Order: sequence, then C-alpha cells, then structure tokens
Amino acid sequence: SSGINAEWPLRPGSHAIHSLTVEDLKMYFNKRAGANNNIPVVNPMLRDQPRVLDNAPSSGYDEEFKTDGMKHFDLIMKGVNMEGWRLTAFEVLERLSHVYHMSEIWVAAGQKYKKVAKRLNKVSELCDCVRDIDSNGLAKYLQLTAFQIRYPGITSGNKNITDAYLGGFLDYHISYGLQERPKNLVDELMNFDFSGTDEELIRGVVENLMDEAGFDEEPHDPWEEAAHSREHWEWCVGELKKLLTPELIYDTAVFIHCQLDLED
Repeated sequence: SSGINAEWPLRPGSHAIHSLTVEDLKMYFNKRAGANNNIPVVNPMLRDQPRVLDNAPSSGYDEEFKTDGMKHFDLIMKGVNMEGWRLTAFEVLERLSHVYHMSEIWVAAGQKYKKVAKRLNKVSELCDCVRDIDSNGLAKYLQLTAFQIRYPGITSGNKNITDAYLGGFLDYHISYGLQERPKNLVDELMNFDFSGTDEELIRGVVENLMDEAGFDEEPHDPWEEAAHSREHWEWCVGELKKLLTPELIYDTAVFIHCQLDLED
C-alpha cells in the first residue's frame, strides 16, 4: 500500500521527527536539505519561543569527527550544562541513549526514503494529506511533545508535579516513559489552542491534556542503578525496539519525502 497509517501524525510521527536537525536530514535522508527544509521540530532551546520550529535547525556537529556516533556524543557533552537546552530533565546517559535511539529510526527511515522517493510523486493526493499538518494532527502533537519535554510529568495527572508547575516552578528533573497516548486524548488535543506563552497555557495543558504518561519521580541512586543496570537496560532495549515498527519507518519516510524542501 502507498498510503500511511492515519495515526502516524499523532504520537508515533511527532516522536520520529521531533529532534531532527539539518545535519540529520543531510546525513540520513537527502544531502540537498538546507535551512529552509520545511520539517517542523520541537525547539531545542526549551526556554525560547516558538515551542515548535517550522524548519529543523542546524545543530553544529563537529565535522572533523568521521562517525555519526562521535558527532552526536560531542554535541550532547557540549550541551550538558547549557540551561534550557534539549532534554534538560534527562541524565547524560539518558540524553545519549535518546539521540542514538532517534538515529536508529532515522537510519531505517532514510533507507526506506530512497525507495519511496523513486515511486511516490510529491504532487499527489497522499502528499497533500501528509503536508496538511494542521488537519492531520501532527502540528498539535508536536506542541504537546514540546510541553512534555519542557515540563516532564505535566500531563501525568500527578499533583506533586502539576501543582509545582501551576505554582511557577518550571524545572522539574524527572524521566518519563514511552507509553502510547490514550485515544481519548486525541479529541481534546485537536481542539486545544496552543497560541499563547507557556505560562498562559500550563494550566490548560494540566487540566485538559492528561494522558497519565509514565515517569520516574524518585531521585537517582547511582549504586542501585549500577547493581541492576544490565536488567534495566535489557528492559529499555525492549521498549525502544517496540517503537521501531515497519509502519513507523515507512510512514516517517513518506512524510520526509512529501514535506522536505530541497535546495537547488
């Protein structure tokens, strides 16, 4: 089938593209990607506006490094102490595992992209539907993803967290899970107005977009984590692999092909 899953623009799609950069687009999809690439992503500067950028930004990889892994590692380590940059609620290992996990999605989607680009006309009904991100839900889910990254636990329904945000404390350090979002959130989300500042919208997000997303509110215990690190990592790997479905990879490739603007 040449179509895509109608639910891709929602949770799976927003996750697959939310942290792409110009360099990633060039590396994994098309070397002709540039600054005006038309791929919407969450703003990596988490205290800045807008929450969602119209174009994936440049990340500033050190091109003297030859491997993708070292470029990513270098970028994460440079940003560890930058206030409000990328996944501020994550420990270093979590940040690294995130960027490597996203790379797994992009490598697979990039391989599929080359096949899709050969047989799918960008001037087509399918691409028209894919590009209509306001109607298909992708724009809304990217906004929600931005809030969940900026304020982990904001949609969890846990009052210890949400009351702190409502009180003006905006720097919680917790990790949240990878659960699929409940279907009943979709209607609320599609009707939610994200115009406004974070401070203006926090109460509305807390009260109307609760999805009970999992998170870990407990303080990290390095000794305890070390004692069970292998078992915990095996669980994490299982959760990450669940996300790497053939449908996600194909649908992401179709979206990038339809949406990506290339330089001459």
